[in-house]
Amino acid sequence: MIFSGNTPPLNGNQNLQGLHNIIGYTFLGLMIFQMLGGVIIKFCIQSVNTQTHLKIKSLMHIYLGYTIYLLGKIQLGFGYYMTYQNQKENGKGDIISFWCVYGFIFLWRIIFEMFYQNGMIYLILKKQNQLPKEHSGTLQDSLLIQYIEQNEQSHIYNEFQNKLWLIFNDEIIDLTGFSHPGGQYIWESVKGREVSRFIYGGCGLEDGTAKQYPHSKNAVVLLKNHVIGSLNTIKFTIPIDENTSTLWKLETITKLNDKTSYFGFTNPKYNIISQFTTIHSFGKYFQIQSSSSKKTPIRQYTCIASMAPENVAYRKELVKYIDYIYTTKQQAKAPQQPKYLKELPLIIKYYESKNGFSQYIHNHKDEMYDIQGPYGPPHGIPNSGKIVIICGGTGIFPFLDLLDFLLKTVIYQIALNKFGKQTADNLNPYDCQFNPNIHITLFFAAANKTELIGSDILFPIIQLQKYLEKPFLRLIIKIKDKIEGIETIEERFSKQMFDKFLGKNLDYQRYLICGPPPMQASVPIILQEMGIQNRFIHFI
Repeated sequence: MIFSGNTPPLNGNQNLQGLHNIIGYTFLGLMIFQMLGGVIIKFCIQSVNTQTHLKIKSLMHIYLGYTIYLLGKIQLGFGYYMTYQNQKENGKGDIISFWCVYGFIFLWRIIFEMFYQNGMIYLILKKQNQLPKEHSGTLQDSLLIQYIEQNEQSHIYNEFQNKLWLIFNDEIIDLTGFSHPGGQYIWESVKGREVSRFIYGGCGLEDGTAKQYPHSKNAVVLLKNHVIGSLNTIKFTIPIDENTSTLWKLETITKLNDKTSYFGFTNPKYNIISQFTTIHSFGKYFQIQSSSSKKTPIRQYTCIASMAPENVAYRKELVKYIDYIYTTKQQAKAPQQPKYLKELPLIIKYYESKNGFSQYIHNHKDEMYDIQGPYGPPHGIPNSGKIVIICGGTGIFPFLDLLDFLLKTVIYQIALNKFGKQTADNLNPYDCQFNPNIHITLFFAAANKTELIGSDILFPIIQLQKYLEKPFLRLIIKIKDKIEGIETIEERFSKQMFDKFLGKNLDYQRYLICGPPPMQASVPIILQEMGIQNRFIHFI
């Protein structure tokens, strides 16, 4: 209308034509600005470089679009009204018809927007695909799944660099070609990782470039519609009958220090095994949510069978036993590890936050909780070689079962070397596949001795491995207190400190990191400065 000059007769309102033109040109400018902004945001989203304030830019783009739409419709409506209000014959009827149609359009637009924002439209369109859809199973996908299962990290790196794959719970997802609305750099940061902690808002990216954000159900549906395979299931809870339930009762809360407690859950429908049997079993987690309070979020906590009361007592007796028969050279009755645990064990630290799960569960004993799993990939420990674990505070928890397994490996090797296979096998009733070709260097940062949860595992390893020709563990604890027989430091983790303990010949196959956000942000940068490639650095 602006360029053609085909404006309708204004019937006594010719003075509005100039104002109408000004508003029209203003809207044209806003629409051009909106279009250019959309192009810029698209390139920002597709960029693999870290984007700052992308969320704010996207929201500004969205609300500017709403503003243009609403003002445009309002102007059109009043323009129509001012044009036809003075018509003597059919003008009134035209105005009534116009406002009826206009009102219907606005009402439909509002309803459509509500359905869109709530995800109803997406769920309706994808209703038939809410369950993981059957994948065609290409040869390339099958090969990737095989490499993931067999922990073939070098093959994955060399052959699938351009494939955007990740793990959600136990499902392997292929999102190659899909752009993340928060920026493509997010995909680059989580590529090949288990992402449930990010999906449910448990944490943000370790480098701080993306804050924690609870995703909608639509995001979960999207992931499930791109499943290419599943991880092998490792049984920790064994159903007794077919009528199982994922509801567990919180039976026990035992304080370990001021803010951390042991939690024991019971469910009569399950047996809980006491011992994983291979080094590739460790690292999986349980997904837990309150069944009473839907305000509390879903959270993930690592399996820690080694900290169950039965296993703590057994470990204490086992260490005493092997030390006794080695020093006295006399046989004695070996302690017996129970086959099943009475409770599903988790260790959770208390954090104060609004509607926070850890705060909730510390104050709600005897309630029912929906617990599912265990999910996720194992730590990916190689069959042989050296690995480095760097952790701080509660970051030791995901490794406690692995370290407990290492302690049993040390004890088995002592019994095998000193007394023969029969005595050693008596200490291995569940046929664990102990691997004597692994060496772990563990850096453990703790504020004080009360934070040394798992010391009843770590210290005996250091003590007992003196009876062997080669050590299995080197333990360096960053703490102010001195601990007899243990290497301790007070300096912060730095390049100089790692150089001192790891040396210049960095022939380590993996660097596993778990700890508070500042540590997870700083340690990878230090390792990269030392010349370690990103593919060897893994967050737990």
